[in-house]
Amino acid sequence: MKTSDAFKLIVKIEGFVDIGAFTWKGFNTWPLIRQILWFELTASKPNIIKKNGTRKKFSDIKNIISSLYYSSKKEPISKNNKRLFISRPVYLQKLHFGKYFDRIVDPIIELLHENEIVTKYYVSKVPVENELVHNFSTMHQELSLNFLRLTYKQKEILTEIANISKIDALDIQRKYKRTLSSFIRWYLSAKKILLKQNKLEEIYITSWYFPDMMGICAAATELGIKTIDVQHGKQGRYQAMYSGWTGISDTSYALMPDEFSCWGQRSCDHILESSPDRKNHKPFIGGYPWINYYKKHVGLTSLQGSSSLFNILVTLQPPHFGNEERIPGFIIDMLLSGEMKEIHFIFRVHPNDVGAKKYCEQRLRLFNTNSFSIDLGNRPLYDAFMVSKGHITAFSSCCYEASVFNVPTLLFGGEAKDIYEEDIEHDVFTWTPGTMDDLCLWLRKIKLDTNTPSDYIRTNVKSV
Repeated sequence: MKTSDAFKLIVKIEGFVDIGAFTWKGFNTWPLIRQILWFELTASKPNIIKKNGTRKKFSDIKNIISSLYYSSKKEPISKNNKRLFISRPVYLQKLHFGKYFDRIVDPIIELLHENEIVTKYYVSKVPVENELVHNFSTMHQELSLNFLRLTYKQKEILTEIANISKIDALDIQRKYKRTLSSFIRWYLSAKKILLKQNKLEEIYITSWYFPDMMGICAAATELGIKTIDVQHGKQGRYQAMYSGWTGISDTSYALMPDEFSCWGQRSCDHILESSPDRKNHKPFIGGYPWINYYKKHVGLTSLQGSSSLFNILVTLQPPHFGNEERIPGFIIDMLLSGEMKEIHFIFRVHPNDVGAKKYCEQRLRLFNTNSFSIDLGNRPLYDAFMVSKGHITAFSSCCYEASVFNVPTLLFGGEAKDIYEEDIEHDVFTWTPGTMDDLCLWLRKIKLDTNTPSDYIRTNVKSV
């Protein structure tokens, strides 16, 4: 289902069913169900129902125990912190001097006063060989075997939701119990840690809409600690975990952040569109300090593919409805045609797409390696922008970052047309349904034209 259609359906469901029926210890857990629907409806292919439920439960327990006994770098935790930072290893970027920098939370840490004590956690394993710029500890789920049972009313509502959205009723019930169980474990873990913090005022988190961060938010809310979600990508009007929340004008969800730090005014406007007078979960312009940090302290590092070539960066995304192929057919057609032999494509894999490297090698196996290179994404994205003349993506928010570096973007497919409609109309980005003729025309154009900058990201950020 298209992103825009999935968004509209979720908003419709939220206004139609009794979302107050889903609670755990007084917490309204509707955000968990909204996330399940969002991922299910926008998936490339429907999930196949697992018949062997016992095996899945055992696998879950095994993963929890494995994480509990994982030996990771652990720093002493101060009890006098005012701020806590909780992030994900996927945001770590390897800098030219070998250490890893978190592009979401580390630039904020850099803006703090020099004498402020900083504590940072990751909610999953950081490879032991990775040395980070800022010290960290790993937060683990508490081992809590919750045998959750849904009430008759909850099953009835989930069945109703399944019928409206045309997904399997038993599957959504299983997913809800599984995500609720994960939420509970993270809530218990966070509460245990936060109770030891005597002066904590704020927690900065990333990608709030997973059970781990929802558990952290719930524990913080219970203890009167503010939570702030730091923007990591586009938060457009059709992103259902940020936009379209119709029931929070006067109420709030403990599972959601208190505030959203956004790249710019447009992200704030999208969040507020459904409930402009809300008293909770309010956005503010925090900017994207990683860009200025990179320009000032990192700069150009090495990248496969010569800067003397006419490099075109292609930021790949996992298979998605309407974009089943990571590398679209019209780029393959260009490679097959032999036209514009001076063009060198750099295919950068998505950090969350574990199968992307193997896919690229297979899809490109017949082509001359002089015409392309594969960027595994462990170096900063901006290194690639520094040596690229253009950028192509289905609908990644990298297009906004490319604009900051004066690199023009070609968007393709129906999703991009919906999501970036305003920017396409104002010639910030070029769009194609996906034809080689359009690609050739765009390539000739960018050799002559300058890029129209976007106002989506603010980089001039003040100290925290």
